[in-house]
Amino acid sequence: MISQKTARRVGLIVPSSNVTMETEIPALLRAREDIFPDHFTFHSSRMRMKNVTKEELERMDDDSLRCAAELSDAAVEVQAYACLVAIMSRGHGYHNVSAKRLFEASAANGSPTPTVSSAGALVDALHSLGAKKVSIICPYMKPLSKMVVDYIESEGVEVKIIWHWKFQIT
Repeated sequence: MISQKTARRVGLIVPSSNVTMETEIPALLRAREDIFPDHFTFHSSRMRMKNVTKEELERMDDDSLRCAAELSDAAVEVQAYACLVAIMSRGHGYHNVSAKRLFEASAANGSPTPTVSSAGALVDALHSLGAKKVSIICPYMKPLSKMVVDYIESEGVEVKIIWHWKFQIT
C-alpha cells in the first residue's frame, strides 16, 4: 500500500552570500522522504551580507524580521535561521530573543511560525547531550571563532580546543 505523503513547507532565512544551505537542507530532508511519509518544499528569504564582520552580521540580523514576514506569506510551518555567527554576534542567549522576535514578526503578518536557528539548535543539542566540555572547529577567522567559543561557554559548556582559519580566503 502506498502511503500518502504530507506536504511540509520549510522556510530558510539565509545570508545573501550563502551558497550551501539551500542545497544542503533540502538534500537532507529529501533523503528522509524515502523513510517517512513527509514531502518538503523549501522557501527562502535572504538577508543582505557581503563581508563576515561583527557589524555586518548585526545589520544582517536586523534584516531577519523582513525575512520572517516574507516567509510567513508562504505559510511555512517552520523557519530555519541559518547563520550561527549572526545570532552569536548579538550577545549571549540571543538565540532565544531572535526566535521570539521572528515568531512575533510572522504572527504580526498573520501566520505565526516557530523558528529554529543554528545557534539555538547547537545550544539545545549540547544541553540535551549533557555536554560539559567540547572541542570545536570553526570556519571563521580568530575573532569570530572567539565569539563562538564565548557564546558556547556562556551556556555552561567549556570549550577545550578550538581550531579556526588562520588566513583570509578571498
